[in-house]
Amino acid sequence: MAEDYLNGQLLLGDPDEFAQEMIKLINDKEFSDVQFVIGEERQSIHAHKCILAARCEVFRAMFSTPTTPDDNAPLILSDIKPVVFMAVLEFIYTNSCNLSSDLVIEVLASAIEYGLDGLRKVCVRFMRENMTVGTVCEYVQAALTYDQVTLREECLQLIEQHTEEVFKTQGFTEISDEALIYILKSNKLMMDEIDILKKVTEWGTVNAVVTGLSLGEILKNVIIHIRYPLLDKDALSSIAAENKIKQYIPVTLIAAAWKFHALQKVDDPADPQTTPRRGTVPRPSLRALGLTS
Repeated sequence: MAEDYLNGQLLLGDPDEFAQEMIKLINDKEFSDVQFVIGEERQSIHAHKCILAARCEVFRAMFSTPTTPDDNAPLILSDIKPVVFMAVLEFIYTNSCNLSSDLVIEVLASAIEYGLDGLRKVCVRFMRENMTVGTVCEYVQAALTYDQVTLREECLQLIEQHTEEVFKTQGFTEISDEALIYILKSNKLMMDEIDILKKVTEWGTVNAVVTGLSLGEILKNVIIHIRYPLLDKDALSSIAAENKIKQYIPVTLIAAAWKFHALQKVDDPADPQTTPRRGTVPRPSLRALGLTS
């Protein structure tokens, strides 16, 4: 009886050997019983319903409810690249996956879409182990988009340790305002506030050109996270003069910064605006914060 067999001792064979044999089935037309037409390239890929259904609830539901009168009609998936779909199939068939930095985020998105939590974990592990100054902005963006908390936190740690280098990368220029806001909320960034403001303004200028929006529209939700009281008086005067022309900083924030410098008093110890960052340069104007050169 099947029940008696399942009660026996479980012994595991060589997983590598199994994977090497199973990978031969991927896109092998012989014995396949389902055909996919993938991506804009309309690439034909063959697979096996029983394997897909056993490993993925999304495919099980797909095959349980035919969407065409002809069960043998190809299934069209136009919103996924063939190379990404092949990576998904590789994991389904072998429980392993070849990944690269260029591919991993799209595979992560597909893993979540298809409910493949094991593949999601593999993608997150790859990003955690291969995170660099050059990739961290792209990875933190993905972590926020797909709600990967541990990855998000580890990305921020790297950004905090190498802030200046990260802010010079192409990836920084391309991150969303959501990701930039997440970064700017950190107290551990290793840059002085005037340098952070310059890089944020550069980010806004580039994105204004790309989108056709004004600098003020681009920076609307981001610029409020710059900590203006941490600027010295000369920098604050220069920024205030420039803002009269470009009008991208709320004047209330500049006024609050001047008030701090005049009174040398912190109204709310928990206010991020008057919370020094790890990279804030000590100067006499910050004596109320305990930061003097």
